[in-house]
Amino acid sequence: MNKYHINKGFIVQKLGKKTVIFDGEKSVLYTFNETASFIFNKLKAGWEKSKIIQELSHIYKKRPEKIKVDFNELISDLKRKKIVSSSNT
Repeated sequence: MNKYHINKGFIVQKLGKKTVIFDGEKSVLYTFNETASFIFNKLKAGWEKSKIIQELSHIYKKRPEKIKVDFNELISDLKRKKIVSSSNT
């Protein structure tokens, strides 16, 4: 099972239902929509992937398989931007 970690060095600000992350090293600002913000905040709180997917499936009334694909795409993007890292536990 993968454990996700939010990497240090980013300034994170919640603005309403969105989350804004500033990468000072690259001088880049990322804005997350409501769903990406939900995922990011749950990762920050230590939630496991399966629990996040289950909760999103319930909120949006979508099949967990579809949510899992979207989750994995977001995680890949966050890893590429070095905002999130993962380790196997």
